[in-house]
Amino acid sequence: MSFTPDQLIVLAVVVGCTVCFIKEWIATEITAMIGAAILLATGILNLDHFTAGFANPAPLTIACLFVVSIALERTGLIETLGDQFLRLAKGSQTRAFLLVMSFPLVISAFTNNTPVVVVMMPILVAFCRSTEAKPSKLLIPLSYAAILGGTCSMVGTSTNLVVDGMATDLGVEPFSLFSITPLGIVYSIIGVAYMWFFGRHLLPDRETLGSLLTPEMKREFLVQVEVGEDSPLIDRALSQLLAKQLKGMHVLEVRRRGVNVLAPLPDVELQPGDRLVLRTGRSGIEKLKSTEDTDLGWGSELGLEPMESREALMIEGMIGPDSPMAGRTLKQLRFRQRFNSLILAIHRRGTNITNQLESHPLQFGDTLLVEGTNEGIERLMNQRGFVTLSEPRQQKFRRKRAPIALAAMIGFVVLGALNVAPTLTLAFLAALVVVAGGCVTPTDAYDAIQWRIIFLIIGMLGIGSAMQSSGTAQTLAEGLTAGIDVFSLSPFWHPYVLLSLVYLMASVFAELISNNAVGALLTPIAVNLANAAGYDPIPFIVAIMFGASASFSTPIGYQTNTYVYGAGGYLFKDFIRVGLPLNIILWIVASVAIPLFWGF
Repeated sequence: MSFTPDQLIVLAVVVGCTVCFIKEWIATEITAMIGAAILLATGILNLDHFTAGFANPAPLTIACLFVVSIALERTGLIETLGDQFLRLAKGSQTRAFLLVMSFPLVISAFTNNTPVVVVMMPILVAFCRSTEAKPSKLLIPLSYAAILGGTCSMVGTSTNLVVDGMATDLGVEPFSLFSITPLGIVYSIIGVAYMWFFGRHLLPDRETLGSLLTPEMKREFLVQVEVGEDSPLIDRALSQLLAKQLKGMHVLEVRRRGVNVLAPLPDVELQPGDRLVLRTGRSGIEKLKSTEDTDLGWGSELGLEPMESREALMIEGMIGPDSPMAGRTLKQLRFRQRFNSLILAIHRRGTNITNQLESHPLQFGDTLLVEGTNEGIERLMNQRGFVTLSEPRQQKFRRKRAPIALAAMIGFVVLGALNVAPTLTLAFLAALVVVAGGCVTPTDAYDAIQWRIIFLIIGMLGIGSAMQSSGTAQTLAEGLTAGIDVFSLSPFWHPYVLLSLVYLMASVFAELISNNAVGALLTPIAVNLANAAGYDPIPFIVAIMFGASASFSTPIGYQTNTYVYGAGGYLFKDFIRVGLPLNIILWIVASVAIPLFWGF
C-alpha cells in the first residue's frame, strides 16, 4: 500500500485532527475547519467541493431539527412527558429504571436527544432525592436509552444524516426516514434487555456534588448589612476585611446608591451607605445581631447594621456545550458580581474541585455546586447553556402553542414515513411551522441551533471529500481488503468479516472523538471498500451509522454521555464497566443482523 504526496498530506491532516479531537487542545469545530483550510490551501480540496458542504442536506436538516426540538421543549411538551414519568414511577426505583429505558428511547427516535436528556436530568435527580436513590443508578441508563433511540430513524441522531449526506455525494441512493428502523428496533430491544438483566447491576453508587456539604454548610444564610456613617470599615478594602473582621464570611454583592458595584470585590473600598450581601453560617448571624436590643453587638462595633437575613439558595447545575461561560474562568466571568452567587465546588471528569476555583476555566460537562440569592440563582438558571440539575427549571412555557409544535412533529414523521418529500424539505417545513406558529421566536430558533456541531460537520465533510477526491479513501480500502485477503477467507465469510471490521472501526473511533467526525471520515472508506470488493455499499454505510452511534464505553464520544458524566458523579471507569459489554454485544448483533436486512 503506497500513498501519493497528496494522500500523505490528507492522512497527516486526518491524524492531526484526530489527535486534536482526543486531546481537546482546541474546539472540535475549529479543528475541523483548520483541517479543511489546510487541504484548501494545498489545492487538494477543491473550493467547489468544500462550499458544497454548506449546501449538503445533512447540516441543513440538522439545523432545522434543532429548531423543531426546541419548540417541543419551549411549549412544555417534553416536560409534560417528564411529569408523567414521575407519576408513573410512583416512588419505585425499579419502575423508574424501566421508564428511563423506554421514554427517552421513543422520543429520541424522532427528535434531537440532547434536549430530552437535559429536561429529564433534573426530573430524575428530584426523583432520586425524594426516594433516597442515587442519581448514578439512573443517569447512564438515561443517556444509553437516548443513544439507542437515535438509531431508530434517520433523524434520531445527526450522525445518520452526516453519513447519508456523505454517501449520497458518493453516488449512493439516499436513505428514507425509516429505512434503518427495523435494525434500530432490534438494537434497542437488545440494549434495553442488557441494561435490565446485567447493566443495572454494574451501575455504581456515586455521590453527587451536594454530598460534599457538611450539615453546617447546608444551613448557610445570606445577610444584608449597611455600612454606617461612623463605621471603622470605611475606606478599607474588602480583601483586608475578609482576612480579619469579616473572616469566615463571603461577600456576594456590594451595592452603592442602589447600583451594584462591578469592580473586583476584593479591591472595593467601603463607603458610608454601602450595602453588602454576606454569606455566613448561623454563628455569623449571631455575631451580626445586637445583643439585648443594645448597640453593643459585633455588627454595631464595626458600624454594620443588619438589614435582612434569609437562608441561602443552593443548586447544582451544568455547563452545556453552547454556554458562553465555557472556556472562561470565574474571575473573567465576574461570576460573583453577575449572579450574586458563589461556586462551592466543581465536578469535572470524576474529580471534585474545591480549591482555587476562580483559576479553573469552565468546560462543557462541568457540574457546579452554586449558592446565592434567589434573584442571582434565577438569573443563572436563565443563562443560555446552563443546565440546572437540582430541580426542573421554572420557565414560562408557550403551552397554547403546544398543539402546533406537536402537529409539526407528527406531520414530519408521517410524511417522512410515506416518502412524500426529501427529509430536508420536511424538516424545513416543520421548522417553519413552529416559528411561524409562535412556538418559538426567531431569536430562540437561531440560538437553538448548535452551530459548533454544524461547523464541525461542514469541516469534516470537506476533509471527507478530500479523502475521496485524492484517492486516499480508495487506497486505504484496498489496503484493508488486501489485509483481509491474507487470511484466505471463504467467499461466504469474506463480506461478513469486512462488515464487522468497518463497524468495529466506527465504534472504537466513536469512543474517542465526535461521532459526526467518525461518520464523515469513515464513510468514503466504507463505500470504496465495498466497491473494491464488489459488494453493495449499503450494508457498510449502515454499519458506519450504527457503529458511530454506539458510544457507550466513554463519556466523551457522545454528547449525552458527557452531560450525565458530571451530573451523576461518575468516574471514567464506570462507563467502561457498564458500556464495554454493551458495545461488544451490539457489535456481534450488527455483524449478523445488518446482512439480514441489507444483503451484500
